[in-house]
Amino acid sequence: MKFLHIDTYIDTVLEKLILLALATILFYIFYRILKIIIRHLFDNYSRINVADNARILTLSRLISSIFQYVTVFLYIYTILAIFGLPVARLLTGAGIIGVALGFAGRDLMSDIINGFFIIVEHQVNVGDTVYFKNLEVTGKVSVIGIRSLTLTSATGSLIFVPNRHIMALANLSRMTNTLYLDVPVTLDTVDQLKDRMITVNQTYENAEFVGMITIDYTVYLRSKLTGDYADISTQQAKIMTQYYEKND
Repeated sequence: MKFLHIDTYIDTVLEKLILLALATILFYIFYRILKIIIRHLFDNYSRINVADNARILTLSRLISSIFQYVTVFLYIYTILAIFGLPVARLLTGAGIIGVALGFAGRDLMSDIINGFFIIVEHQVNVGDTVYFKNLEVTGKVSVIGIRSLTLTSATGSLIFVPNRHIMALANLSRMTNTLYLDVPVTLDTVDQLKDRMITVNQTYENAEFVGMITIDYTVYLRSKLTGDYADISTQQAKIMTQYYEKND
């Protein structure tokens, strides 16, 4: 048994396990301290700039995500080094795995770069309602991460959109939106319904009667509703209900 050097192997294994435990504890403490520092800095900044809380929250979450990825990468690298694995050779001679990681890394870098410009150019903040034309998706931004945006749809479902797929973004919360309310009419109902629509519109400052239009041989009376997207989306249903209730 002496020739097998079992004692040496046991000592080596114990040493590796101790180093692994120390590295795990240190990285955990390091990550927790970073999160506390980031939260403290952004909390102080939010008190100074109350009007820009949405942007501050967005940047805070993005930076937290970046530090999380960096910490995990360094932790894995440290573990491999503790056990004596040639990290550089593994990365260089990975072969097929390296090619697969290359494609994955390309997508990851595309996500990160697009996400960076979304933040820097102040295109969107947490709480904004956005529409992606190329994806035909509309929702309220709940999370802006390093890889994707998380939206909450009108039905309450979560939609995850990778940053690399964001090609045409319309921020509906930063523009005056217009919705048209069209009600079909006939010669017998046009005068009466016009009066009723004008009466309903008088209770809404942002509602305006436009007039008569024809779409595919059908005659409509049209009103125009302007304002923030979230507000007029709710008002649209209420006003249309009032139009038809009064019409009945």
